[in-house]
Amino acid sequence: MASNCYPCILDRAKFECDLVFSSEEEEKKKAAMEELLDYMACHKGGVPALVGTERENIIKRRSENSDPYQRLKEESNRVAMDLLPVAEEFYEKASDKIEALIRIAAAANSMEFGVKGHDFDNKTFAGVFQNTLCEKLHGDISEVKRRLLSFNNIFYLTDNCGEAVFDLFVIEKLGKMGKQVVVGSKSEPVLNDVTAKELCAMTDMDLKVIATGNVVGTAQEHLEPEARTLLFDPNWLILSKGMGNFETISEFEERLSGRLVYLLRAKCEPVAMVIGVPKGTLVAKSI
Repeated sequence: MASNCYPCILDRAKFECDLVFSSEEEEKKKAAMEELLDYMACHKGGVPALVGTERENIIKRRSENSDPYQRLKEESNRVAMDLLPVAEEFYEKASDKIEALIRIAAAANSMEFGVKGHDFDNKTFAGVFQNTLCEKLHGDISEVKRRLLSFNNIFYLTDNCGEAVFDLFVIEKLGKMGKQVVVGSKSEPVLNDVTAKELCAMTDMDLKVIATGNVVGTAQEHLEPEARTLLFDPNWLILSKGMGNFETISEFEERLSGRLVYLLRAKCEPVAMVIGVPKGTLVAKSI
């Protein structure tokens, strides 16, 4: 946890309370925020993604809503489907197909709600997506490309709905390159992350999708057994999407050295500082 993380987690809690409670239910919002404050006071310095997971548990339990982001997730998927032809054209025109796939995967991680300082709206994303694909991409791109070419097996850890539409496009192209791709998605709804069940319903591909766990990110202590086996198998390249996965996997990334790639937009200052890039930039970083 950085100092920035505390107000960010609380801001997102208020955003989510406004999603699940009506404007007349101020006392319910207040009670949820206070329970979260009590939890944070007893868990100072924890991994932000796991503190955020407890925030999700509190709000889901108090609202009796198991998927607070359902409407926004469905809307994001529709927006992404409408924009998929832009990604397809970008890929077809690219002279470097591997870099094009990396760019599409990283740019799609812009689809995120409720992050303090990150301005995203489903209604306006269509107008900026083309430019997003062409943004400067920070990281060791040549090494990322080398790994994508050299590994035959890829464990692809997804992040958000909407974004997942573009992930499926990338995965399809990787499959046509002869790669064996297994996708890891959430066991149950958490934030606006895509679940394994939701991802399977989004594609007709013969694709193996496994559940990774029920927390924000990919935390060792919450991993499903099959996901754990793949994650620590030295024959598999790990493509890790998003900040939640970065926050959790970076706690044990030395065990994945030589076969881990982070793909994300560094939407917050603490993550950007750790990676060593300006806040808001696209990242493709190998470990």
